[in-house]
Amino acid sequence: MCYLAARRGIFERQLQKRSLTTVMPYDRADYDYSTEADPLPKGHAATHIGMFLAWAALNGLLNDLHEQRSSELLMQLRNRQITGRQFFEAACKEQFAEKDLNVEGNAFAEHYYRDSAGERGAYFTDYKKLLAAGLPSFWHVADTWENYDKILPVITRRFQEWKNPPRKRWWQFWK
Repeated sequence: MCYLAARRGIFERQLQKRSLTTVMPYDRADYDYSTEADPLPKGHAATHIGMFLAWAALNGLLNDLHEQRSSELLMQLRNRQITGRQFFEAACKEQFAEKDLNVEGNAFAEHYYRDSAGERGAYFTDYKKLLAAGLPSFWHVADTWENYDKILPVITRRFQEWKNPPRKRWWQFWK
């Protein structure tokens, strides 16, 4: 528990050092629309973001701003009347950034969604392996609750592992 609190403290200090006008995006759907030789319909670049954001919303990791400004959309998401991608497109204007998550959500996203070098993290590997296997590309994953239900336990497991890292034995100080 101390370990997680320390990580949260570090993340909070990093956020305070940044300018209030600086928004650090984790991902942007608008950059990915033309990555295919035969471009897919507009929404496909947002599916992976929407699934992660839906998981965060359903696990209490969204910023309070979404609870206030996007309450109707959140209710629809929680009732599965809209998908994560639809929520993302309507509430986040195609940019998934630090402003969308609370402190714990950002700390987890820094660990899982984006790696320490600022590149795509383990989430993308899990997503490809679970949902994009056998498809022409990463972008061809259908935006469905069935696909969300496939990745849900993986994200949850990764979150639990991150929150409760295995304890090292005293003689394993070098690891």
